Amino acid sequence: MRLLPRDTNIYSLASGLSLAIANYKPVPQLPTNGTTAAAALTAQLGGASVAELGGAGRSFQRNASSSANSFASSGPKIGPGNCPIQSAYTPKGGEDALPPPVFAPFDPVKANVMRYRQQNAVNMGAWFVLEGWMQSNLFSCSTGGKQAEYDVLDGFGQSAAGVRNATAYMERHWDTWITEDDFAKLAAQGINSIRLPIGYWSVGPYFTRNSPFLAYQDVYARSWRYVARAINWAAKYDMGVLVDLHGAYGSQNGQPHSGLSDGNIEFYNDYNMGLTTDLLVWLAKEISDVTNVIGIQLLNEPQDRPNLWPWYRKAMDAMRAASPEAKTVPLYFHNAFNLDKGSQFTATRKDFVVQDHHAYYVYTSSDQSTTAKGHTKALNGGITTWFNKNSDISRRNLIVGEWSCALAPSSLAKSSTPQQDQTAFCEAQRKLYTDATAGWAFWSYKLEGCSNNGGWCFQQAAKQYLPSTFDLWNSANVTKNVYAAIASAGKKDPSKKVADLLATISAIQLPSASSLNLKKILSSRQAEAASASASASTPSEQTLASRAGFSDGFKTARYFASNANLSKLGFAQQYMEDSWSARLALGKLNSNSGNAASYKKQFKAGLAAAEGAILKAVQAAK
Repeated sequence: MRLLPRDTNIYSLASGLSLAIANYKPVPQLPTNGTTAAAALTAQLGGASVAELGGAGRSFQRNASSSANSFASSGPKIGPGNCPIQSAYTPKGGEDALPPPVFAPFDPVKANVMRYRQQNAVNMGAWFVLEGWMQSNLFSCSTGGKQAEYDVLDGFGQSAAGVRNATAYMERHWDTWITEDDFAKLAAQGINSIRLPIGYWSVGPYFTRNSPFLAYQDVYARSWRYVARAINWAAKYDMGVLVDLHGAYGSQNGQPHSGLSDGNIEFYNDYNMGLTTDLLVWLAKEISDVTNVIGIQLLNEPQDRPNLWPWYRKAMDAMRAASPEAKTVPLYFHNAFNLDKGSQFTATRKDFVVQDHHAYYVYTSSDQSTTAKGHTKALNGGITTWFNKNSDISRRNLIVGEWSCALAPSSLAKSSTPQQDQTAFCEAQRKLYTDATAGWAFWSYKLEGCSNNGGWCFQQAAKQYLPSTFDLWNSANVTKNVYAAIASAGKKDPSKKVADLLATISAIQLPSASSLNLKKILSSRQAEAASASASASTPSEQTLASRAGFSDGFKTARYFASNANLSKLGFAQQYMEDSWSARLALGKLNSNSGNAASYKKQFKAGLAAAEGAILKAVQAAK
């Protein structure tokens, strides 16, 4: 890995239900009711439209600062925010604890498993992109809007001393907000992936050029090291990382989580779009060959403007050309809160492109006037239908990259069983996003006041509303032992019970060709010839394609479960398409539509057969 670019010519809500809703800015433009899908869902929801339920992105309200950590303390200060003087920061464990950004050699087989498997994930929010509503103490001496990362830096001022102090301040945060222990805990819970928000400034000083962050470029001299360390920590615990560009040049949405709180939206011009493309191409060159990088997300929550979608196409094509490994790395995009349009966009591309949709049920007037039970009913009804339709269109290349258990206080005001109702609401979301999509990522893993904010904070939600173990086989009492072995990260051998289970799964036998009940697909002329020829015993090409499909599907399920800690295939349609292409490359089958259809049909059958056998093995291990 390089510390500098290869190419030198490229340029609250409420923090949970315990707080009232206060001045917030809706992040996205909401979907309209103009589509047939939206109109149909409106009817199913009794008048509440898809634009009104779960339509908007995160908003914010600052938490009250803790007096223990407030910057109101006495002592020397610096900068316009009267920030306390900071000592030069050394990472916990010394400088050796922050190595250069180097990754293990690329393992394409393991990378494929991580990239195609079903994702149970959390967002590592407010780590490399600060958000005031999530960590108010960190913003105690900020200036301006007091909500965005730039506001924190500006509190220290742009003098040499101010920048030095801001550097120490930010490095302490990067080093301590989330640690390796957090990754171990998540692995033990069955979380197999993280979504890692970064800003363009996070990549290093070079990329602060042509932006307000240039004055603070030295603050980010080692920021990419911290990002790389996070990726390597995840790798240690067999966790994938979706690197999410949360803040783009000029701001794609005018929201504080894009780095600036001035409300300006200046991304949508050729200049800032070009700068962002250059950054994404650099990322594609640098991390596409990192085994546990499961994707690169081009933007977070952009506005749905006409030039967004052409830019997505151009940027993706440029990223694909960045390196041989970049040709196949999954590229994620946020759909600007337009699920229907995002699905159509995905359908136009054959490469591994994934739509990210965000779902919150707290912002709109309809969200706030709908009870918790009403939201749950909608999730189990019309919203499920809507998701399934879009999942089919986008060949299941769809995740819900942000969601929470949060509800507006008004949604629970008349509930006689608020804990039960909110749990049902939260579980309905988790089930929907697991069944209809290839994965989900809860927003967010951590925030200040977590114990009082189970709606937004995963650590508390897993105690209050969500399962303690996230299991894809409906056998959490068994799978938790497997996840505990992952969390040990090689410090000890897995228990005999875990080792025996994985060995049992690995030994599940592929049914013989004669037992697959795969009928030969013959034309009437072939059938007549077959009855008069001894060559009838020779399988047709479509039969061979069918057998190959069943075998590939069966072996895929078995491998994912036995060699990847009970993982399941998530991006199944994309995997089938890519596997069929690999079969064709071997030259033993022709690419006619009949062969392709036979292969894919039997791939699904083989996958289902193996997953059924795996489920029995898991249940038998109870």
